[in-house]
Amino acid sequence: MNDNRTRSIAVMLAAIAVSVFLCACGGRKEMSNRVIVQNEVFTLTSDSIIEDTVFACVLPSGNIKSNITTSRLDSLYSHIDSGRVRFVKDRPLRIRDKRPVNIPEYKSEQPLVDALYNMSVDNIADAVDKTGRFIPSQKNYSRLYCSIYLSLAALKPHQSMATLRSIVDPDSIIMQREGQWPVVSDHIGWVTAAWEVYKVTGDRQWLSYCRRVVEKTLSINRQVLLDHELNLIHGAGYTSSRPIGVRRMTWMGYNDLFACMSLGNNILTGNAYAILADMCDELGIKNDYQKDAQRIKDAINQHLWNEDKGFYSSFLYGMAYHRQSPLTDNTSQAMCVLWGIADDNRAENLIAHTPVSDMGVNVSYPTSNPIEPFFVNSSWATTQALWNIAAAWVGNENALRRGLGALYRAQALYQSHGIHMQGVETDHLGTSASDAAMVLRVLMGMNFKSEGIEFTPMVPNCMPGKKTLKGVNYRNAVLDITITGTGNEVLSITDNGYTLESPFIPRNINGRHHIVIELEPTERTSQHVTIHHGEAVLPPTPSVTWSGDSGYIVDFIPGTPYRLSVNGHLSSLNDSAFALPKSENFAEFTVEIAGKYGNGFISKPLFYFGLTPQVAFFPENTGSDSTSITVSVAEGGDYLLDVGYHATGTLDVRRVSANSHPMGTIVMASTVSTQDDLSYSNMLHIKLLKGKNIIRFDQIRLPKSFTTCEPIHMRLIKY
Repeated sequence: MNDNRTRSIAVMLAAIAVSVFLCACGGRKEMSNRVIVQNEVFTLTSDSIIEDTVFACVLPSGNIKSNITTSRLDSLYSHIDSGRVRFVKDRPLRIRDKRPVNIPEYKSEQPLVDALYNMSVDNIADAVDKTGRFIPSQKNYSRLYCSIYLSLAALKPHQSMATLRSIVDPDSIIMQREGQWPVVSDHIGWVTAAWEVYKVTGDRQWLSYCRRVVEKTLSINRQVLLDHELNLIHGAGYTSSRPIGVRRMTWMGYNDLFACMSLGNNILTGNAYAILADMCDELGIKNDYQKDAQRIKDAINQHLWNEDKGFYSSFLYGMAYHRQSPLTDNTSQAMCVLWGIADDNRAENLIAHTPVSDMGVNVSYPTSNPIEPFFVNSSWATTQALWNIAAAWVGNENALRRGLGALYRAQALYQSHGIHMQGVETDHLGTSASDAAMVLRVLMGMNFKSEGIEFTPMVPNCMPGKKTLKGVNYRNAVLDITITGTGNEVLSITDNGYTLESPFIPRNINGRHHIVIELEPTERTSQHVTIHHGEAVLPPTPSVTWSGDSGYIVDFIPGTPYRLSVNGHLSSLNDSAFALPKSENFAEFTVEIAGKYGNGFISKPLFYFGLTPQVAFFPENTGSDSTSITVSVAEGGDYLLDVGYHATGTLDVRRVSANSHPMGTIVMASTVSTQDDLSYSNMLHIKLLKGKNIIRFDQIRLPKSFTTCEPIHMRLIKY
């Protein structure tokens, strides 16, 4: 009772303070009644935002005024983790007196949305260097590709084109993150960005150039990254700032990371094949690339969809036995919706049932730590933007409304005043591109296709009134677009006063066009949103010391539900020390913790071989890029293959075939071991015939960082 009374008094005092503050902002005596979002954390209206004692509003000049300070935020969030949450201030973003040249002008009856759009496009105009290319944050090209897809291709197509050209050498996409490819293989996101530029510009020379680059890059990826058993692509994915969840498994080395198959990389690769098929169709070139796209789509839905949880796992991991990560990656989940991976009812269910917080959609769920939802890392703006577009795509207005509120809250409070969490990289370009995408892709509903522009606007009922976007440069035309009404059902559309049969503008239009779209509300199929309040945190990853036929949990927590996994089959552990069950065959032992929201990541595994592995030695170095070894096995079937080696460089990658059939790739990376210690590559699943088999190892010449390890022997394990 006392707590409720205290809270009521605090809310009343905050409301009085806001009223005074808003009067100072623009002469208004009360908050606008057009509430976009109101939840337990903040209230966002068409012209202001209030969160506890922090608030902001739009001045008559169009700039955003706030009482926010770093010390106030330190105090506000001190209950989360007082040792980690600290805020710092750098370059605030302001709106220019003079509008940027050749960038569309947006106006609506939501002053805060207008101000944030103007702030974003001003920053986009400033984010180009002297060569006419965008400046990526910390050379994070993965995030830049997403920004180009979201809005930069439409707003700055020639700068986007110049930026993408600079990442090709000479006819394939540069493997970013030098020294890490193919362990990290996020470069394929280039394709989606490049295709978006073509759809906006219609530049046929760019199309031909891109087709060559994409074809060569996908050919390399297929040879090195494809898992021939699962039809998925290997490598850790960087769909946001770093591999989702991988940082929780500190025992993982490069060889373990390569064994991962991430949702993000596979979505981008499947989409790249679909795009390559469209490029070839545009150029009149016969192709079968849609079949490759379909194979990856089917593999994603077969191996990465978690039927029990109702969402996609962020990646598969493990050497001998592939298991799903306990996390989902919401950046990639949104891509699943937008690019047709989540078919049937999965798309609607994803948006409705994936848990989100009042602060917005989490990058991953369950969260890795309780501070993740606080949305001060700008890469999360990209996640939120994609999620909002996906919510609009499936017609979930409730999810969209919450998502827009979360994105606008973060920009109005943080980005507009240059405030971010200490130690967290900022990316003003990515955040600005995300905000601009809300106008272009959601409120205006511009969906660029190779044949033209399809309009699929989605305007929440809380954002009524006329909306105009003037001066959109599209191929040989300039578009002025007006949206009236709310909802996502197009009641009528006219072009220069002439009624059109469908909300579509062909690519061959010329000159100035005034597009007017009238919307009407319709019954929504699903308005469900699943809210969590930060309680869903992943259990820690156990540290286990293995010794012969026993194990010891180093960081054992009494009362915690530990599980021992034997080839994926779970049993309970009640003590820090435990004996391993007897096994006559190959077995993989791991330990994990059972949590309220699912089991955590596994510990470093122990491999028990049962029978002694069959060993074959490599010949002495002959200087050749290829090595063949002949082995005889008593029984045909499935085997595991790995290579013992001395690490003499950074990374050695070799393609493996058995009896002329491709089997996959092994990675031999440097470790902390001394040169005298033997390290082992990732494990490869291969098929052998009874009797004699020829196993061939072909070296892959890596870009810029090629080195050679010293392979000693290979092991074959029947399982």
